[in-house]
Amino acid sequence: SLRELFGDRRRRGRVIAGVLLAAVGLATFWGVTVAGQDLARSAAERDGRTAAEAGRDAKFAYTVWQATGGGVGLVAFGPLCHAIGRKRAFILMHLLGLAIVPITCFVPQSYTQLLFLLPFYGAFTLAIHAGYAVYFPELFPANVRALGTSICFNGGRIVAAVMVPLAGYVKKIQPLPQALTLLSLTFLLGLVVIAFLPETKDRPLPE
Repeated sequence: SLRELFGDRRRRGRVIAGVLLAAVGLATFWGVTVAGQDLARSAAERDGRTAAEAGRDAKFAYTVWQATGGGVGLVAFGPLCHAIGRKRAFILMHLLGLAIVPITCFVPQSYTQLLFLLPFYGAFTLAIHAGYAVYFPELFPANVRALGTSICFNGGRIVAAVMVPLAGYVKKIQPLPQALTLLSLTFLLGLVVIAFLPETKDRPLPE
């Protein structure tokens, strides 16, 4: 019940931190990850492609190159959690996400160069989503495990909803590379939140 979940101080703290951790992933997805297509379109237009050609190439870059990298990141996050622990895996990917965004925004000088970075952009900004399914159930005892996990997932969606209009506003007042770099600072919040959560690797599930 909700009383069992929120009536315990430790469980309540884990719910709040879990919601915020999920919100970071969802906010960066809507604010940063999906903008890979916009980066590709801008790069194609700088290379002299027409609007129609740039749109076609941007879709290819996003749905093939970036999505493939994102899929690899998602698949790899589980083994990474097993190898170095849940908290270290989240810390590493938040740091990599924070780093890859400005690199992808400012280093490539052509559409072709951008294609080489987009798989890493996809992997490092998306991989943490696979970790929630690994980590959240391990935070709660059996009687409230499903409830705690679902609140973390869905509460994160509600909190992250603010990123949609915020990202639109930032992209309106700043050039796209600067806007995405600013929005990627959301990954720093994830580093703060994970500090308040326990390591669960190789520990029995709470009962």
